[in-house]
Amino acid sequence: MTVKRRFFYSNIRMVFVTIGGIVLALLTNRIMTIVMFRSRGFIEFSDIESYGRFTWSIALVSLAVFVVFFLIINSILANRMTKKITLPLDILTMGVKRIQDNDFSYRIDYDGDDEFRLVCNAFNLMAEQLEASTRVRLKDEANRRELLAGISHDLRTPLTTISGYLDGIESGVASTPQMRERYLNTIKFNAEGMKHIIEQLFLFSKLDMDEFLFTPQRFDIMRAISDMIEEFADAYALRGLDINIREGPKDVFIYADVSHLRRVIINILENSVKYKVKERARMTINVQLDPSSFADNSSNFVRLTFADDGPGVAQEILPDLFNVFYRADSSRHSAGSGLGLAISAKIIERSGGTIHAELVDSGGLAVIIYLPLDTEIPK
Repeated sequence: MTVKRRFFYSNIRMVFVTIGGIVLALLTNRIMTIVMFRSRGFIEFSDIESYGRFTWSIALVSLAVFVVFFLIINSILANRMTKKITLPLDILTMGVKRIQDNDFSYRIDYDGDDEFRLVCNAFNLMAEQLEASTRVRLKDEANRRELLAGISHDLRTPLTTISGYLDGIESGVASTPQMRERYLNTIKFNAEGMKHIIEQLFLFSKLDMDEFLFTPQRFDIMRAISDMIEEFADAYALRGLDINIREGPKDVFIYADVSHLRRVIINILENSVKYKVKERARMTINVQLDPSSFADNSSNFVRLTFADDGPGVAQEILPDLFNVFYRADSSRHSAGSGLGLAISAKIIERSGGTIHAELVDSGGLAVIIYLPLDTEIPK
């Protein structure tokens, strides 16, 4: 019963209580009159003054009976009404105290059918949202700590190398032109690595704040990827990664930013190079129209698969690979800051697609990307 209805019924009860009190007072008055007259043996009063005192005494007693009756019944009803209101308020107060103590898992179990039920449900929803936001905040804090640790290590290692080689040049250890050139090449290589880390961090912060510029355009996805791989293949072959792209469908168009898609592909290739355990690793790229997407004719997708023959990862950590600063193995310091796949995920999401990882049956890891097709005919 709602609080409004309780007050309505309470007012009706008070009307009946008042009527009952009046009836009780009249009854009292009648009974006392009869008793008094009988006690006097129906003798008439000798004067008006004594009769007045008699009637006033009866009226006062009747009024006292009415007041006592009214106060008792009103107190009982008010106590019941107060309990109906104070009980849920006490429950809500307890809930607020638990929230103040950072116990966001606390939920109110209130089965009353009144306005307080809506308030308690709203409280539970608020607590659920606070608990979820707290989990996100704690996860972000853990990610930031991981970031500081990862970036510190990834910058400290090349800085130490650069400092050591500069000392070698200054102290004359690199005494020949060939040695000085080798030292300078090492310094340049490590400086480029530091620059890449800083650029990745800057890019991710821009993407995270939604301040990164996207200039999408319509293009043939198969042709674009073929051109990119043709450009990358020789450089990655020198680093021990052979790239093979399978023949895919032609005239499959998407609407995306080509430069950002290029960055995604580079990040995936770099990840395979860093984790390869063979002297010569292989990456197979497959572009296909996803048959499962045809269930919804308004939302068809093209599927891009990048499968390598590296060591792979444990099945349970596959969902975490694209989290910020996540590393499959913290002991693999060569894996860099762990930002590459996280950046790739944000770019793909901004392009209206999805990205996830699967294990390859023959070993290794496959990164699978779905991008929406652009089926509009260009003007």
